[in-house]
Amino acid sequence: MESQRKSPEKGLELQDTSASVGGGGMDQVADPAAVRSLKRKADWILLPILSFAYLCNSLDRSNISNAHTAGLEADVGLVGNQFNQLLTYYQIAFVLLGPVVSLATKLLGAKYTISGMLFVFGIASLATGWARTFQTLVVCRVFVGAFEAGFLGSVIYYLSVWYTRKELGSRLGIFYGSLVASSAFGGLLAYGMFQVKPGPGYFRWSYLFFLEGGMTTLWAVVCFFLVPSDTQSAWFLNEAEKQAAKARLQKDSVETSEGNFNLGQALSEFKTPHGWIRIVIVFVAGTVLTSNANFLAMVVTRLGLSVIQTNLYTVAPALTGAVVLIAYCKSSDHFRERGDHMAGSFVVSLVGYALLFTIDPTNTSILYFAIFLCTLGAYPSTPLGAAWLVANIPDLNARALTSGVYIAAANSAGFLSSNIYLSAEAPRYVTSLRVNITMCCLGAAATTAYGTWMRWENRRRDQKYGGGVAGDTSSGSRDPRFRFQL
Repeated sequence: MESQRKSPEKGLELQDTSASVGGGGMDQVADPAAVRSLKRKADWILLPILSFAYLCNSLDRSNISNAHTAGLEADVGLVGNQFNQLLTYYQIAFVLLGPVVSLATKLLGAKYTISGMLFVFGIASLATGWARTFQTLVVCRVFVGAFEAGFLGSVIYYLSVWYTRKELGSRLGIFYGSLVASSAFGGLLAYGMFQVKPGPGYFRWSYLFFLEGGMTTLWAVVCFFLVPSDTQSAWFLNEAEKQAAKARLQKDSVETSEGNFNLGQALSEFKTPHGWIRIVIVFVAGTVLTSNANFLAMVVTRLGLSVIQTNLYTVAPALTGAVVLIAYCKSSDHFRERGDHMAGSFVVSLVGYALLFTIDPTNTSILYFAIFLCTLGAYPSTPLGAAWLVANIPDLNARALTSGVYIAAANSAGFLSSNIYLSAEAPRYVTSLRVNITMCCLGAAATTAYGTWMRWENRRRDQKYGGGVAGDTSSGSRDPRFRFQL
């Protein structure tokens, strides 16, 4: 069924060409030429800036693992499980502040929150190069965690203002590709920095923190001047493109980006089972993801290589993972389906961890192939889950808060993953393998079941109420007109 109505914004005509939320027709808004130009500019200006910012974010998060392979524990005098404690303290700050900062991005604007977060955690990462005790390491990593906390949730919300729900998956895939690429880039940077002869009072890993922390700090300044707070203040959009952006947002949600904050609406997702189901799924996905992102270099030590070779051998799985991630998210957008794609990525990781658990440690070729599988499967589920979440939350207040809680739940998985890689079990880390195998099974089962229920519920509503109505006429998942995006 197709209908036309007038937008409040200068009489723009909006066409409803789909019968369900998340269905087709969302890009038939305003002037098609203005929409194409809007998306092209966002793709080639905004997305690269934010993706490089996330690359910096990811490098500052994982460089502690690279430093570990270069003797950080011995150089600083860490004993027992102090390295795991270091990761845990980081995770506490990382998890607790995420939802608050994501809401601040809606209230204050991305120009200030995103650049501000980058600047502070960049300085904290840079300062880690001067750490000489366990206590100073903890202080630096807590500051890194506290100001990285809301970065990802803020960007997910921010991009959902620029792109419609059916467009967001592939863009988040590109954005998340920076996380995967950071494993490769981080390995290359570590390879280079660890060959530098340290000066008096410094260690090989000190220069890695100086380089990556300094790079983040400089990029924060770039973001402050180039990242607009929202579509209506974007310096690279003309008036027609700004009006197209506003009309698209009105059709794709229940309010404009200037809508007032409402705490009741922000919390609405957690008055239904869906908010809690998504937390369970993303915790599982986050365990698999953080296990790979933070400990890839440590797992590669099973190959029996030198420190330099270990970091270099992390590059190929990470680069391959980045390419597969983008292609996989593009496939999800093409088929307009998230749940089965997420289940598939869990199965790929499951095969990889099963091989690591069962293969003889001397069979290095199969072990390295297994590491590839673990990496390929670890990354798609989190961005696809974020796109799945945004696609089924039309209210921007609920979208902002739930995105922050979603990322906080994913980050909280770091509490688990940072304490299952036990030094006494090196290099096999049997406990970590068992946990990740369990999580992969749970993730595949949960996403398949949730997607199946959505299909059943959509059919039930179609039979009882008739076709659904897309966009701003639906107030949320409890509205009988609402149809879930699978």
